[in-house]
Amino acid sequence: MNRAPACLDCLPLACRVLLPVIVLSLAACGGSSQPAARSGGASGALVDPAALYCSGMGGSVIQRVSGGRRADLCRLPDGRTVTTADLINSHNDL
Repeated sequence: MNRAPACLDCLPLACRVLLPVIVLSLAACGGSSQPAARSGGASGALVDPAALYCSGMGGSVIQRVSGGRRADLCRLPDGRTVTTADLINSHNDL
């Protein structure tokens, strides 16, 4: 009984090996189908974990830009004002 040759049987060995590698490589380059987490603001900036930590502690975030660098401040419920980075780092045991 003669059967029609399968598509891969017609390809040279090098192509049969390289085809799956190419397909998997392209799939890996595709990235995530989920969008990156964004803040609710109109600017669409990425969420700052230190600012979220400040808000979670009941503080309010004050955005400051000085000399082209951003340094967010956190006004805590007890009245102290600290940088958000210092606040999160002071509670981090790394």
